[in-house]
Amino acid sequence: MTGLAPAVRARLTAILALAEDEANGTVGERLAALAAAERLLARHNLRLRDLPTLPAAEAALPEVGSWRETCAQCLAHRDLLRPWEQGFLSDLPRFRRLSAKQRYCLREIAERVLEGAPRRAA
Repeated sequence: MTGLAPAVRARLTAILALAEDEANGTVGERLAALAAAERLLARHNLRLRDLPTLPAAEAALPEVGSWRETCAQCLAHRDLLRPWEQGFLSDLPRFRRLSAKQRYCLREIAERVLEGAPRRAA
């Protein structure tokens, strides 16, 4: 994954974690995650067999601080959130830790909302 940008590597790692997560995903969800990884790689002219074997690592969220702070930052832009996303983000802080699927959903929401949100002065 050396030739991929850090954001693409992080996204790919999260997608592959979903494909590997036997405990939290159905076979269909795992196959869908694998197909998403193949599509992401294809955009960069790569295939799954091009990836080296790497030890599993938890991907970092596009955030400053914890995933709870990322939830709060996203909820500060409710006008950019879909109703399901508002409920999802409101419920997430109740969990002690995130599953791979929750982490992936949070990343997708944060990338869309926080990149599209106007910057506020601190």
